[in-house]
Amino acid sequence: MIKGKGNASNNLYPGHPRKYFNYLPTPKSFRLYYLLFLIYLVILCLLLQRASFIKKAGITGRMIFLLFLLKVFAGIVLGWLSLHYYSAGSDYWDLNRAGWEEYQLMRTNPHEYLTNIFRTSYSNEYGGLFDSFQSFWNDLKNNLVIKLLSVFNIFSQGNYYINSMYFNYLIFFGHVALYRVFIKIYPGQTNSVIAGCFLLPSLLYFSSGIHRDGVVFLVLSMLVYTLFFSLQEKRITPKQLVIIFLSIFLLFLMRIYLVFLLIPGLLAWIVTVKMKWLAKRTFPLVYLFAFLFFFQVHNFLHTLDPLQAMVQKQRDYFNLPHSVTGISVDSLYPSFKSFLKNAPQAMNHVLLRPYLPELPSPILLPLNFELFLYQLLFLILFFFRNKNLPGNRDPLICFGIFFTLTVFLFIGYIVPNLGTLVRYRSIYLPFIITPLLCNVDFRKLSRFKILN
Repeated sequence: MIKGKGNASNNLYPGHPRKYFNYLPTPKSFRLYYLLFLIYLVILCLLLQRASFIKKAGITGRMIFLLFLLKVFAGIVLGWLSLHYYSAGSDYWDLNRAGWEEYQLMRTNPHEYLTNIFRTSYSNEYGGLFDSFQSFWNDLKNNLVIKLLSVFNIFSQGNYYINSMYFNYLIFFGHVALYRVFIKIYPGQTNSVIAGCFLLPSLLYFSSGIHRDGVVFLVLSMLVYTLFFSLQEKRITPKQLVIIFLSIFLLFLMRIYLVFLLIPGLLAWIVTVKMKWLAKRTFPLVYLFAFLFFFQVHNFLHTLDPLQAMVQKQRDYFNLPHSVTGISVDSLYPSFKSFLKNAPQAMNHVLLRPYLPELPSPILLPLNFELFLYQLLFLILFFFRNKNLPGNRDPLICFGIFFTLTVFLFIGYIVPNLGTLVRYRSIYLPFIITPLLCNVDFRKLSRFKILN
């Protein structure tokens, strides 16, 4: 398994990762893989259309088929580009190769296969919970994905694109879960909700690769879906309780900081519903307390210092190899003044960059244009808005906005790389772009175009 590897810099510049060529199938085996890919694709499409969870979404079978094909295609494109145009350290192919090695271990030494994920050879053993290097917990993020890949390899025999399709089959349920939540809030706006939950370009692209991003998106979506409907029904079943705790546990293992960023949002959401308070008052109040706790907790609990943890996280990113998409980020220091000073730069990076003319790598061009469209859509909202939508009063909307902006601020503080920034940002976009799409009055906008 992958050991001692830090966070990926996601470098984006031309370069052929020659080290993967010996791992690729020989031309004689291409036909077999093509046949297997088509067979498994048909099977997975049939399974999706028969899944009760997806049937209850109310999306037609043809649309489900097309949306899944698009996601599979995005996974193929991501795999091909990462092989031929990313740096020699493509995480996607590294993980797939490590999954193949684990599959071989499964066959030859089952005991080692079942136990090696729990062992560590680091001097600090199971310490370094927040460390990015030489940490059991940091390795565990990738090792969980590798174990999953080793199971996929029973059927795929190590083929990257077949494994990608399996990944996307699972992740597709995350898209459907978010769709079922937002269509409940905004009934009758099927096209806008489908666009926000399935078709956002960076979400579609980065959640379709063999990586943690798609898994985090799936788990986060299932957590939001389960909590939303349990609060709607004013009861929680044992099954829902298990899903909620399992989701939080998996998020803790995959991206520990995400759990801490979720806590104030989930708390405010639950309090708003249970106490029947106004969301627009409850959320700012809860986040104010969370803000004070963040900056003062180290004065009471000396072993817990979130300020220093974020400072170290930023330094770990600074120590990664230089990337052509690297950007200048001011250094953080463990003080309120430093975080306040860096906040405008952090929000600028995560909300406005990459700028439309900013092109350190050609691969960024579609992502630049995507962000520009979101900014344009936000401006359009001021002039062509669906007024008084009942769904806007749902506490989930406040949760999505506060939680997403908190995550964005965290990313903006620590990530000095546009490629990584865009990738990290992508899986949270549905929480703010979907309500934005639903609030734009496209009929009024189309009539305005006709009149002009």
